[in-house]
Amino acid sequence: MKIGVIGRTNVGKSTFFKALTLEDVQIEDRPFTTIDPNHGVGYVTIECPEKWFKTKCSPHNAPCENGIRFVPIEVIDVAGLVPGASEGRGLGNKFLSDAMEADALIEVIDISGTTDSLGSHTTGYDPGKDVEMVRDELTKWIASIIARANIKSGADPAESIYKNLSGLKFRFETIKDAIKTLSIKSIDEKSTLTMSEYILKKDKPITVACNKMDATHDVSSVIKDLEARFDYRFISCSAAAELTLKEAHKHGFISYSGNEFVPVKELNAEQKKGLSIIEDIIKKHGSTGVQDVVNTLIFDVIGDKVVFTVEDEKKLTDGRGRILPDAFVVDPDANPRDVATMVHSEVAERYKGALDCRTGLKVKNDEPVKNGQVLKIIV
Repeated sequence: MKIGVIGRTNVGKSTFFKALTLEDVQIEDRPFTTIDPNHGVGYVTIECPEKWFKTKCSPHNAPCENGIRFVPIEVIDVAGLVPGASEGRGLGNKFLSDAMEADALIEVIDISGTTDSLGSHTTGYDPGKDVEMVRDELTKWIASIIARANIKSGADPAESIYKNLSGLKFRFETIKDAIKTLSIKSIDEKSTLTMSEYILKKDKPITVACNKMDATHDVSSVIKDLEARFDYRFISCSAAAELTLKEAHKHGFISYSGNEFVPVKELNAEQKKGLSIIEDIIKKHGSTGVQDVVNTLIFDVIGDKVVFTVEDEKKLTDGRGRILPDAFVVDPDANPRDVATMVHSEVAERYKGALDCRTGLKVKNDEPVKNGQVLKIIV
């Protein structure tokens, strides 16, 4: 799973990326801070099964803090987008091709309306214009690629279109479905745009991170308006607040997990004041919202699941005695055999079945796994 962080320039996109990953990235209050995409590891979170089984996990690939498992996902921070990118303006095709590396997208917007379409400071800017701009630029760019397909008489148009879109991680089945569902008979300006919209929605799902919620008056009303205008999920957040807490935790000033933090070192007056402001943000909104954006995209929008695997269903251990060691993000329709493939190619080759460790019952080989399920892969 690879998530792309995209958006118009100067909305806090790189701050959001760093808050997710703590990677060293260039963060400045100016357009085009990011040119080449930054790569890092973020996490989707889920309650650890240790609580249900009344044990204590010893994680391997997915850390656990206070009963919450952090399951790794790859994240890329893509250069900022400007109007006209599909025609080469700004970083143009570079932004768009970098964005298409991802399986799903988080679009960061400045919901406070304090930066305009070019990233310059202003007041009262409509953040919906940015949502519309990103949607239109992505759609027009993919449509232009579809339009270049060389469809020969009698040939399957899906194959030609798929060939043109190779490398952009669109599925052949999605393209075929688009042609059938939209009843596309010929490739023209209208059909390429409608097909582009269809395959983007299916294969590049988007959740919108409404950044700078703490600087926004009545953020819930702004989000309600955006939800009425666009078919996306909008989640409010403060990337700056999340990054401050993560950095303070990293350097040992506080202990931060979930939505709570506790000082563990003596703080000076300035540090106390800064954390007090963030504490007020969390009290008002429930959290900084950054992790909520990721979880909403993974679980609610895409429908992915997290599955835990063990070798011993009684002790819940792997071959090294680690309890509930590994967790994997899997597709919505993934079955136990698919999970075996993620564990190891040899496990997949020797696969004989799977056991649900909570019920002790065998799981059907073609049955989709459940979110939070603990499986023993039988080999």
